[in-house]
This record gives sequence, structure tokens and C-alpha cells, in this order.
Amino acid sequence: MIRFIFLLIPFLLFSAPLKITNLKENNGVVSIIFNKSIKLENFNKSKINTGIYYDIKAEYMLKKKTFRLKNENFITIAQNNKKTTRIVIQSKKIETLNFKINKNILLLSFDTKKDSNQNTQIQNDKNVISNLFNSIDDKKPTSPTTDTTPPIKEQAESIPFARKDKIIVLDPGHGGKDCGAQADKICEKTIVLAIGKLVKKTLESRGYKVYMTRDSDKYISLTDRTKFANNKEADIFVSIHANSLPKTSKNYNTTSGIETYFLSNARSERARKVAELENKDDIEVMNYFSKLSFLNSINSQRLLASNKLAIDIQHGMLINTRKLYTKTIDGGVREGPFWVLVGALMPSVLVEVGYISHKSDLEKLQNMNYKEKLAIGIADGIDNYFLKNF
Repeated sequence: MIRFIFLLIPFLLFSAPLKITNLKENNGVVSIIFNKSIKLENFNKSKINTGIYYDIKAEYMLKKKTFRLKNENFITIAQNNKKTTRIVIQSKKIETLNFKINKNILLLSFDTKKDSNQNTQIQNDKNVISNLFNSIDDKKPTSPTTDTTPPIKEQAESIPFARKDKIIVLDPGHGGKDCGAQADKICEKTIVLAIGKLVKKTLESRGYKVYMTRDSDKYISLTDRTKFANNKEADIFVSIHANSLPKTSKNYNTTSGIETYFLSNARSERARKVAELENKDDIEVMNYFSKLSFLNSINSQRLLASNKLAIDIQHGMLINTRKLYTKTIDGGVREGPFWVLVGALMPSVLVEVGYISHKSDLEKLQNMNYKEKLAIGIADGIDNYFLKNF
């Protein structure tokens, strides 16, 4: 009988359901630990705009986890459905991914070496995952005058959520009597409306249902913008703006770049000033103290979701715009008391697509190729938000 039990144990271990039991990260190496040995053929690969994800039929025993590694590399592990775990990898240089299987452990890392021996050093790892990553292209940045890349239209089967069921409301800032920021007689309202239309076109080409708070040069109050989104029962609200500094600022000619904000009390002087600029239209809606009180009562779960959305959209815009201008400045993801976001009942962000007070940014924002890259970047960010949170 004892002999029979010892013979049975290996069989039971082999036939037990595959599970992920632990996660570790050490010096940029993410270890995904399973309850038994795994093989390359256990993984099913799919490509996304900013990287790749792959599924494995395994039960995930932990909470959803995102590892942020160096050079804006992200690895997210979560349960996709009852039988499948999804591992999402976002990277500007996905081809530098190292993928190792050591019995029951999957090791993921990114090679940061740039010397001539790099290919030799990671060739064995690349051979292991050649079947998983054989569709990745290394596209070099092109000049603004030669890049005519249209908005991406991705096949539906590569995305695990139903885009047709997602409602996006886009909000081009200002409009009508409200010019917004202004430089060289160019109004912010004109730039952001053009970008908003491109984002709508891109998202619709991917299957989303998209509405705009305005599609012409008309004035809409801040409160009516989020009321519109709530009435449409939107899943996401994105307000599009262009930043500016006053001419009296010592940084007027030097500050540039892309920023994405989500609603909260301002944590920095810079965020506070940006919010003041965008809020001035409805400055009398609430007094200062009632505003702070209202902010403190906002649902923390929605703020967390908005923070995640902001990170994905900022990441998408940077990756795409740097294909044209490699030195596009990352202004980061920030918190701010933007009243256009206050009434939204869904994850909501405000993007600042550049500084029209900065000569180079203003020139880029009038370039159609650059505006298309911004639009694709915002759409990619929305895709990736749903991919990780659907």
C-alpha cells in the first residue's frame, strides 16, 4: 500500500492544475513562480501597440501586480478569466526582452546593454521566445516630412475586450468665446479640436463608440462637459488641452513637453498653476474652501482608476510622438484640481499635449503628422488601460 502511494504522488503532482503561487522582482528580473514545471508551448502570444501579452492556462493565486522596471518597461500579471492568467509586457524596445524558463519559474527582464556583444549575450534567451515575439518590428523614428503613418487599425481578435461595448467621451477644451491659451494669434481651442477629431477617428477605426463634447468652435461650460459624459454613460472621459506659461515667467521660452493629469488636490506648484489656467472659465462656481472639501470626498477608487488611465495615456503619447521627435519631453503624470473632471462618474484625465508658449512645441502642434501621433498615442493608452483593467 505504501509503495502504491509513493507511485501515485508523482502522478497527482503532474495532473494538478497549473497555478502561479508567487512573484518576485530583484535587480530588474521578474520571477513568476508556478507550482510545477512549465514549457514554452504553454504560452499563447498576442501583440499590442506598445508591446505584447501572452496567456497561460494557469490559476493566479495572488493580487494583480504591475512591475515598473527601468526605461519605462512594465510587466503586469493578472487573472484574465477562471482558467487563464495574462502577462502584459509594455516596452519601447520589446526586442530586448529576456525570457527564461527554469523548471517552474519564468524569468523576465530587459537587456539594457548597448555594446556590440549584446546579441551574443541574449541570443539563447531570444531563441527561447522566438515563437512568441516573431511579429515585433523595430521601427526607427522618421522625420516629420516623410512619416505618413495613418491611425492604426488593429484586428479585433488581438484585443481581449469588446471595443464596441466601450464608450469614450472626448472633450476638446475651451471653444467659442473662450480661446484658451494663445500664442502667435493661435488659440488653444483650435489645436485641441483638431487633435480631438483625430483621436475620435482613430478610436472609431478600432471599434470604440466615441462622442465629443464639441465638434465645432462653440462654448461649453466646464460642468456641462462632464454632464454630457455622464449622460452618455461613458467608460472613459478624456479632456484635451494645450499648456502655456505667462510671458512674465522666467521659464516662458524653455518649458515644453507632454503631461497628463488626474483629479486630486494639487501636489505641486506647477500642477496648481496649470489647474488655475484651465479652471479660470468657471472660477466662480465654488469658493476655494468648498472646492477643497469636495475634492476630499471624491471616491478613491475612481481616483486610482484615473491615475492608471493617465499613466497609460502618457506612455502611449510619448512612445508615438518620439517616433517623430525623439527629444519630446515627458512632463509626467500629475495630480491637479481640474474642475472639468470634478463631475465625471467614470475614470477621467486631462491631457496637456504641449506648450504653445514654447516655439518648438507650437510648431509641432501645427504639424499634421505630429497631431496624428498624439491621437494614436491617446488611443493606444486607452487600449492598454482596458487591456489591464477590463
